[in-house]
Amino acid sequence: MAQRDEALRRAQETMRRLQHEVRTPISQIVGYSELLEEELEDRGAADLVDDLRKIRDAATRLLDLADGKLRDEQDPGAPVLPDEDAIVKGDAEAADPAEGLAARILVVDEDANDRELLARRLERHGFAVSSARDGIEALRRIESDAPDLVLLEVMLPGMGGLEVLERVRRQRSRAELPIILATALDDSQDAVEGLDRGANDYVTKPFDFPVVIARVRSQLDAHRTARQVAQLARQLEFRSAFIREALGRDVSGDLLVEMAERPDVLDLGHEYRRVIAVVADVRGSRLRASALEPAQETGVLKNVLDGLSEVVEHHRGIVDSVSGDSLMALFGLPLRADDDTERAAACAVAMQLEMEEINARSSRVQLPALQIGVGVASGDVVVVGLGTGDHVKYKAVGEPLVRAVRIEEQARAGEVWICAGTREALGMLANVHGEAELPAAEGDEPLRAYRLLGLGGASLISLRTATPE
Repeated sequence: MAQRDEALRRAQETMRRLQHEVRTPISQIVGYSELLEEELEDRGAADLVDDLRKIRDAATRLLDLADGKLRDEQDPGAPVLPDEDAIVKGDAEAADPAEGLAARILVVDEDANDRELLARRLERHGFAVSSARDGIEALRRIESDAPDLVLLEVMLPGMGGLEVLERVRRQRSRAELPIILATALDDSQDAVEGLDRGANDYVTKPFDFPVVIARVRSQLDAHRTARQVAQLARQLEFRSAFIREALGRDVSGDLLVEMAERPDVLDLGHEYRRVIAVVADVRGSRLRASALEPAQETGVLKNVLDGLSEVVEHHRGIVDSVSGDSLMALFGLPLRADDDTERAAACAVAMQLEMEEINARSSRVQLPALQIGVGVASGDVVVVGLGTGDHVKYKAVGEPLVRAVRIEEQARAGEVWICAGTREALGMLANVHGEAELPAAEGDEPLRAYRLLGLGGASLISLRTATPE
């Protein structure tokens, strides 16, 4: 049984090779006939075109007969279907050749006539064409010539086209180097296997040249788009690194994208900027320090501050600073938005809610639960550059940052307090209960603050344990 299967496999492979060898020269007759027709029409010798068309039509019929006979030999019961790929069309629908002037195409084919035919047709459309006669030379050409696209014959001597494809794909993706398979066989076996191994597309012989040109252009367009996307990604990463360095702090990915699209984003220091500062401070530092080992205290603080930083990023703010067991976030810098105040207030409430999850994580590693107080203040700041040359970092300076700290000191564990300016900006969105007048700082007036229980509107967030007193 095994011997019979092996004999059948060899017979099928022989028939496939025979079909390839029969189709190749006939396909060349069809292709050259079409090429000569175009050249004669260009030179005004239209009287010879009819004879060439007769030759081409005869070759096409011969190709159909050969395909049918070979299919009958392989499977006498199989129906003989018309070979649509053998219908050779004019090139009237080909795209503008000027679009592909810079594109370099490598044609890989064992047959010199096929290589020449493809090269001449592609060059007529403005492509720069090089060629290789086998797999080894193709790999060498890919390394030395850096083509933009490869037209690769499947059946090559020695190293076959599919093996060449596999080797290329180990180093270059479909986007990096498009590869279109070419085959003289009229079944889909090679095409399916080639696509599975990483080919971008395939064409069959005799070539329908408008289709070949269209597929080449389509793959080159995708290749150019991929290169542009990669270049933009590199530019974005470079600008993002510069923004992080200049601001001296981490910025969320979404905010970085917005900032990278604004060339004036770091043109700071020329005007007052309205910001909303949110300060969160961990309560009970003395008791914690006396009860925990240094490594444990570091672990629990990192758990809290990392979790709060994620809340800030989610609400599209930036973490301005982390000092000891306190975190300050800013909204409205470096980009301003109409909903800065609402997002800042929602962030403050969400910080308190997030403490439940943070404490749950701490509990799983036997660390104590912690609580925070949160203060929010709005106002104008000046952004100043600290440092020189390439090491300038931008820092917001102004009363809102100081007031946010004073208000946070007023808040008890689990509470959020906001300044009068923030309360006014939130309007009916704010659910507040209770107010306090903080003592005046030196050279300043008393500070009025409001206890925030939650927000309505789109934010729709509230403290679960908040009960009016």
